[in-house]
Amino acid sequence: CQRFGERNMVLITKEQKRAVLSYLLTEGVIVVKKDTHLAKHQYLEVPNLNVMLIMKTLTSKQLVEEIFSWQWSYYTVTNEGVKYLREYLGVAENVVPQTFKKQPRDKVERERGDRPFRGGRGRGMRGRGFRGGRGQRGGYRGGQREEQTAPQEAAAEQA
Repeated sequence: CQRFGERNMVLITKEQKRAVLSYLLTEGVIVVKKDTHLAKHQYLEVPNLNVMLIMKTLTSKQLVEEIFSWQWSYYTVTNEGVKYLREYLGVAENVVPQTFKKQPRDKVERERGDRPFRGGRGRGMRGRGFRGGRGQRGGYRGGQREEQTAPQEAAAEQA
């Protein structure tokens, strides 16, 4: 029986902490759903609550940065965090997370002419919009204006 105000302690084993930290070192990021009753983390064999608590500790030490959105926490390891993880796990200095490695690009992808069209800002050809510069407003700004004829001037004076 539990009294009011007493809390149960969550015990995190060394194996669980090591699994979370080694995953964080290899990937550089970890995503945790805000669900304390979830049996396991989606990528690890560790209870989700334990992963949440480990990441909370690392955030308080400023070893990871947290972004929270739609009941999911996104954690990214910092440079100090990488140093801490290397020291804690006892790995070599040349081990870096995937997010710190540059992805090799193909020479063809770097050429500007071979880039596929990825849309844009909805401005159509040459930044003039889909109307081609003047469009449906008949050149509201910067377009050529037609001179008024005599009957139009007379109608404007009478009104």
